[in-house]
Amino acid sequence: MIIEFSLGNFWSFNEIQTLHMQSAAIKSKFQKVDQENLFQIGEDFSLLKSKAIFGANGSGKSNLIRGVRSMIRIIRECIKDEQILQKEIVPFLFQKAAHHEPSFFQIAFIAEGVQYRYGFEADKTRIITEWLFGKPLASDKGSKIRERYYFKREGDEIKINEKEFREGLAFVPKTNQASPLYRENVLFLSLVNAFNGRIAKSIHHSFLKNINVSSGLEDPFNWVVLLNKLDQDKSFSKRLTHFLQSIDPKISRLDIVDVPKAEATSRISMVQEPNENRKAGYVVIYRSAKDSGGNLMEVPLTLHSQEAEGTKKLATLSPFLFHTLDHGGLFVIDEFDARLHPNLSRKIIELFHSPNTNKRNAQLIFVSHDSNLLDARLLRRDQIAFTKKDTTGATELYALAEFKGVRNDSSFEKDYLMGKYNAVPHNLTALERAVENYVGGE
Repeated sequence: MIIEFSLGNFWSFNEIQTLHMQSAAIKSKFQKVDQENLFQIGEDFSLLKSKAIFGANGSGKSNLIRGVRSMIRIIRECIKDEQILQKEIVPFLFQKAAHHEPSFFQIAFIAEGVQYRYGFEADKTRIITEWLFGKPLASDKGSKIRERYYFKREGDEIKINEKEFREGLAFVPKTNQASPLYRENVLFLSLVNAFNGRIAKSIHHSFLKNINVSSGLEDPFNWVVLLNKLDQDKSFSKRLTHFLQSIDPKISRLDIVDVPKAEATSRISMVQEPNENRKAGYVVIYRSAKDSGGNLMEVPLTLHSQEAEGTKKLATLSPFLFHTLDHGGLFVIDEFDARLHPNLSRKIIELFHSPNTNKRNAQLIFVSHDSNLLDARLLRRDQIAFTKKDTTGATELYALAEFKGVRNDSSFEKDYLMGKYNAVPHNLTALERAVENYVGGE
């Protein structure tokens, strides 16, 4: 379960900004929202099941999602990819001094009864600092325990708390003269995980298995995941069919059609390159229809080229959506509402809120422009965050709950569109003039 995520000196983020998943001491107008949209962990934590991020185009919403994705990729890939920092680290672009400073990533989360805080600072060539802190979740005994460090890293020097993180001792030089057993561009946590350190492996698992990030638009990786799931898990195929049928009853079934190796091409996102485990293939959806004689027939349509964009999006997101709801964890999605009907977007959010469909307290973070979702019957004030850019071009991240004078019965959508929360485009009049001038010039 995620408590918060912090990001600094990364793309449009200059100063460190934090997205909070801990609930605020507020109440909704609707009791059901307070009952279903939160869950309690231990004595100290009431966490949100979802968080919506709104803001003008270019305000930095997608850069926040990039930050989550980059942190995960660095943790996952730094052992085997020596260029991962070069690929993922992009400092704040609008201040030259920031180009020489490291990017900041930190995530606070709960795993196996422990409240952890893990983070690192890195530039394009090396890990500058890295840290892991933790403490047991509050109880009669644990509530009096302060957060303790597990390890702290400054460049090549790592300080280990032997009591809390003994598994890391084997990788720290015994003397000042000895060379470290880790590269400067490798995270210490990832190294210890590679050698099956118990705590490191548990934390690593939390990142790799329980956090899924999607761009929300067509992504070749999503197609590969979908093909693999359909090919390897027949129960998933049935589940996806029922899921799509609930939206479109005309869908009768789906299948994978294999294609010869010579026809496979990585340039087309629906085709998976063949490997040792499976052939290349694409997904076919069968729709029931009646011919001119009234006879029932099935019409095959290739998902990638002949189906509606919304159907494609739901199908390719379904492996991540199902996995998150089944196992708990976090699903982070950019452009959440793109190509989806507003009612369908709302229903997906409600899947995370409902105790019937979200039995493991999975969490959803999504970026949206659909103001219909700014509804007090769906979201609490602390579930709504905004982004805007200051005069230096830096992204500021803040929550609706921070605004004073916003009542529980306020129209969040109306106030948002009127600019009350400072998160809408300011130059619409200028845009109108630009169009007029262009047309006039013709």
